[in-house]
Amino acid sequence: MFDRMYSGFYVWGIGIVVVLGLFLVFMLAGWPGPINNCVWGSDKQLPESALVAPPPHASAQAQKNYQLELKKIAADNTCYCEAFSVSDAAQGKPGVRQKQNTWFNLYAIVTSFIVAWGVYWSRRDGAENLIGSNTLFPDVYIFAVLFLGLGSMWFHGAIKEWGGITDDLSMYVFVDFLIVYTLRRLWISIPEWVMWVGYILTVALVTGLGEYLSVNNPDAPISAILILVQVLLCYLPLQIVLWIRQSERPTWRWWSGVGCIGVATFFWIFSQTGKFMCSPTGPQPHGLLWHPLAGAMAVFVYFYWRCDTSDDVTAFA
Repeated sequence: MFDRMYSGFYVWGIGIVVVLGLFLVFMLAGWPGPINNCVWGSDKQLPESALVAPPPHASAQAQKNYQLELKKIAADNTCYCEAFSVSDAAQGKPGVRQKQNTWFNLYAIVTSFIVAWGVYWSRRDGAENLIGSNTLFPDVYIFAVLFLGLGSMWFHGAIKEWGGITDDLSMYVFVDFLIVYTLRRLWISIPEWVMWVGYILTVALVTGLGEYLSVNNPDAPISAILILVQVLLCYLPLQIVLWIRQSERPTWRWWSGVGCIGVATFFWIFSQTGKFMCSPTGPQPHGLLWHPLAGAMAVFVYFYWRCDTSDDVTAFA
């Protein structure tokens, strides 16, 4: 018999099997599709010769020209610094392109398990807020925290266009959850299914818009801009209204989440290609710090909801 108390663990385990399992399949079999537009940098298109390494018997001049093209890509790309084989990425060869930026996303297995464990205890002991209720909200958040890391692996592992879409999708899934969760706490009278339909449509719309803008502006941080717009124009205003209406306040847990993402953003900005923290063949602050700190932010947000907010749980039944 299905026990809602354990559903968070089911979401966690199935999510790992599906998202990470499929990643490993592609890693072993190869990555189909066009290379990600981050390699173009400020160029709309690179010559085809830059995407395929010359054969061993090619002339010295051909080898030299190829190396010059690779240097241009290394200096001008927006693929977050870590060195990778452009030829392997273009041909979709098996393996992982950016190893540090890829594998350190496994942090999400731990952060999402922490959330799943907390949800289990809340449901067992009787929840006092929405994040511990028997609704879908806790389970979807567990997946959002997990996907925030595992979704990023697809971009850094493949450097394919669709891998980048998966990475962006994982961030929109998380950010838009913050919005729909806050909306649900504000307007209990709205049917839950309406919230979920709106959530799915919003994620799909923002992902599609982001891809369209990214293709036409390969050197612009489109996903970061869209996330910032949603946080500043949607989440924060709703959160402030909720604080006023519920007589709540941002506690140290909420501010810790803000601090984590603030420090993470510092490393995200200054570890990009060409910035002072970028060393293509050295340690990667993007993978080592930006990714785990974003995960820590998600955990602090969860504990803020769990420990510092109160809802009429029966209203969500």
